Amino acid sequence: MNDAAVTDHPTSQYRQGIIYALIGTALFSMKPVLIKLAYALGGDATSIMSLRAVSSLPVYLAILLWLCRDPGERSKVKQFGLQAAAVGILGYYFASLLDIVALEYISAQLERLLIFLFPSFVVIISWIFLKETPKKGTFSSIFLGYVGVTMIVMHDFQSFGSQVWLGSALAVASALVFAIYLVLSKKVIGKIGAQLFTSVGMGSAAMVIMMQHQWQGAQFSAMSLELITLGIGLGIFCTVLPSYFVAASMARLTASTLSLTSNIGPVVTAVFAITLLDEAFTLWHALGMALVVYAVVKINRKSEKRR
Repeated sequence: MNDAAVTDHPTSQYRQGIIYALIGTALFSMKPVLIKLAYALGGDATSIMSLRAVSSLPVYLAILLWLCRDPGERSKVKQFGLQAAAVGILGYYFASLLDIVALEYISAQLERLLIFLFPSFVVIISWIFLKETPKKGTFSSIFLGYVGVTMIVMHDFQSFGSQVWLGSALAVASALVFAIYLVLSKKVIGKIGAQLFTSVGMGSAAMVIMMQHQWQGAQFSAMSLELITLGIGLGIFCTVLPSYFVAASMARLTASTLSLTSNIGPVVTAVFAITLLDEAFTLWHALGMALVVYAVVKINRKSEKRR
């Protein structure tokens, strides 16, 4: 079924998918703003990741145990659990670590736009390693997206100084790692399903984070109550809930429809960054955001046509 068919014959499943996708995207997009607030409360990358992990891991484990009541699901975990764990650690540990560290140096709005360019990396990786030839005009769309990001980088350079380049490099590296994760996760999700993959992958990443917490000797008792509360909220509302909302929407929408809903992400981040962090929003931000969103829409549509 294509997007047009879904749109012409709306069903409760389609409407639910759209609602789930929008909620998931909105919650994910609040993450950089809350991380910036956590830094302001004295947190660092390890403490922020640890608080997310300690609040999300019990939920993922509980859902994994519930899913594994079915013998078929247990069999899938035995066969493909290690693959799901390895891919999950790549996407939800390494990519998240780079992302969180990047937010120490750049604005939440710039971080979200840089992360939002991951589809361009997916196209390039698929072209080089999977021999999937990009559609005509794909690279011009990618170029437009990076022009948009450059506008904001040059503006933020005046406010944050040379550290913008370091933060931007870390955010781009996070987007690249996440793109690799997406390419690798396709086959694993096809074997075990979205919910089981999410539980195993994110649960495994959370356990690695807790191992890092212990290795570095971090203490929750040394953190303020405000930071702990914010970290738990980050784990539940910006990690657990959106991961399952997106998984639920994946079961109800086509790939292009789902990807287009993610275009609200930078806008949501900008609204909360301006409101809660007093970040500037200039004409350069508006033009840069418009170019990035337009580029991602074009890339997603071309990728869907190729499939």
